[in-house]
Amino acid sequence: MSAVGDALKALKTAMLLEERISSQAKKVEQLALSVVEIDKRLAALEGRMEGFMAAASAFGGRARPTKVIEAPRDQQNLPPRKG
Repeated sequence: MSAVGDALKALKTAMLLEERISSQAKKVEQLALSVVEIDKRLAALEGRMEGFMAAASAFGGRARPTKVIEAPRDQQNLPPRKG
């Protein structure tokens, strides 16, 4: 009876493993679909950014500002700097 019990236990384990593999396969398929969707969105965003950069360089000659201009400290309602 021990051999039959071991065989049934092995069969049960194999069935559980098959079920887990099937479940993981479904999850991988869903993940793959999500990655494809994210890739499409990223490609669209990249295209928009390239268009914005091209438009910015056409108007100003530069793609990005080289320096951020700060407002004077008295307009920011901050105390004067020490030092």
